[in-house]
Amino acid sequence: MNRMYRSLVRPVALAAFALGMAVHINAAEAPKSGATTKTGEVTKTGEARRMAARKSTYPFRGEVAAVEGQSIVLAKKSGTRPIEVSDESLIERDGTPIRLADVKPGDYLRGMLQKTDSGGESLVRASAGGKYDKPIAKASKATAKLEKAER
Repeated sequence: MNRMYRSLVRPVALAAFALGMAVHINAAEAPKSGATTKTGEVTKTGEARRMAARKSTYPFRGEVAAVEGQSIVLAKKSGTRPIEVSDESLIERDGTPIRLADVKPGDYLRGMLQKTDSGGESLVRASAGGKYDKPIAKASKATAKLEKAER
């Protein structure tokens, strides 16, 4: 048994250990996400790419103060917020696409924006309509018991 161990099992175990160490060393030397390779390229993993795409758009909401040329101006507590509207922008009312000319001051918009190269904001998509009412407050426990007793 001892001879068989030396002749078969021991070399196989050593080869497996060496292979495992080689894989571990290569993994440690591989560039991490966002790291620079020898050629100067910045690498990104699939997850990092998905996160970058997700962060490129962000939500907004507000009341339209004015429509000026190819932009919408939203009213804010501390002034206004201009938003550029491009040919690719989608504006809907009740699920039906509308034109920029159909957006009027007083409309409530909600949707997604994207930063422009010049530092402004560009409309990706928006839904025009009325502002949602606040939800009705829950009834107190006493009111709930009273209603249950009345049934």
